[in-house]
Amino acid sequence: MNAAHASPVVMVMAAGAATRFGSAKQLARLPNGCTLVRHAALTAVETGLPVQLVIGAHGELVRAELVGLDIAIVDASEWWRGIGRSIAQGVDALLARGAAPSGLLLSLADLPQVTADDLLRLADLHRQSPDRLLVSGFGDNRGPPCLFPADCLPALQALDGDDGARTVVKAQAARMVTVPLAAAGFDIDQPADLLKMPRA
Repeated sequence: MNAAHASPVVMVMAAGAATRFGSAKQLARLPNGCTLVRHAALTAVETGLPVQLVIGAHGELVRAELVGLDIAIVDASEWWRGIGRSIAQGVDALLARGAAPSGLLLSLADLPQVTADDLLRLADLHRQSPDRLLVSGFGDNRGPPCLFPADCLPALQALDGDDGARTVVKAQAARMVTVPLAAAGFDIDQPADLLKMPRA
């Protein structure tokens, strides 16, 4: 892909064991009947951007929820080392396929209120300022979805443990831009959280 026409890749993380949830959170059903992981994948596909989804724990069950979707699925074999290692394995797989994205739009499967329009807003801001690291802001907090410029990929490949990409965000604080995104503040952590979702 020509660098001038490169686009970010959406990478959705769905590899964890969800110990706080008490079961395979990826397979939990939203009020509309869709599983959490399939909803996240459909949202990413709706952007029209290339999509990669990283699985790990409950891998085959999660993979079965993604049948028929035009996405790359990566099996993070070392998911048990934490989300940082799963991110690293996802980036490894992306680059091994010869991809040359302008950036990595990192999201999580347990953010069901984040829409395709939200992701496209980050992608549009990225195209305007491709060297900026874009982080979603909700209340006093910041977190994913985040859009990392391509030159952050080596640092993402070096991640390990349970801190996710926080160390990369901290290291790149001088060029970080916070993008207000209230929907990113609602994540599914416990089964009761599913009851707070509006019915479609």
